[in-house]
Amino acid sequence: MLFVTRFTSKTCLLLAFWCMGAVASDASKILPSTHALSLVVKAVTGDVHGALLPANVSPHDFSLKPSHVRRLQSAELVVWYGPKIEPYLAKVMLQIPQHKQLIINQGLPVSSYDAHPWTSPAYLMQGMQQLSRHLGKAWNETVWLKQIDKLKLQLVENTRAMSEKNQGYVVYHNGISAFESYFGLSHLATFTDADDQPPGAKQLAIIDQLAKNNQVACVLMDHEAQPKLVDAVLGSAVRRIKIDILAASSSSLIGYLTKLKQALLDCAAG
Repeated sequence: MLFVTRFTSKTCLLLAFWCMGAVASDASKILPSTHALSLVVKAVTGDVHGALLPANVSPHDFSLKPSHVRRLQSAELVVWYGPKIEPYLAKVMLQIPQHKQLIINQGLPVSSYDAHPWTSPAYLMQGMQQLSRHLGKAWNETVWLKQIDKLKLQLVENTRAMSEKNQGYVVYHNGISAFESYFGLSHLATFTDADDQPPGAKQLAIIDQLAKNNQVACVLMDHEAQPKLVDAVLGSAVRRIKIDILAASSSSLIGYLTKLKQALLDCAAG
């Protein structure tokens, strides 16, 4: 009887450790390169998979450490944007078998190294469809499309208010062009077209004149913005509204896009 009890206890203990290992293995099966891609994976699988990069770090200028390379090599599937958007991964991903990596929307044109295609609902939807097919896991796009249509109606209605006042918005960094293109929006001007380029004198002069003409309702400030420079050009009268291009503060894709939408609504409400 004592033997049976001990045997049962050991068996339960081993099963417990096995289950914990299985959960840990499943959690590390898919490795998204960025937080935004981790939200894509979550939308399809329903599970949270930690990203390779910290949530608040841009994929353009990241340097891999040996620990990052080990994570890439041990993952069963690496989900990334491809070498043009993530050049820091290009070399190491050549060593990863093709069946262990998935480039989101591979083949779609990317306008530039600094493009942020994940700000586009269309790009995100295509990525989720692609991942769904790859994993053989069903994903219902109907709910997604309804939510996006709702965001679109709200943006059209509220940005009309700015147009009626002959006003628009300025972006510090031209990093949400994919979002703007999808929703039919356009900014008046940018401080810089790329996060690795300093603002040019011509761009600053244009923004200064727009502000003097009372045409700037707000400036959208991302993680790269330089507040002192913005203050020098726009003074204190123009509203500053923070935007999170990297989705660092979001736990879902719809939540992420809703925050970008809300920034523009707040601008229009001003």
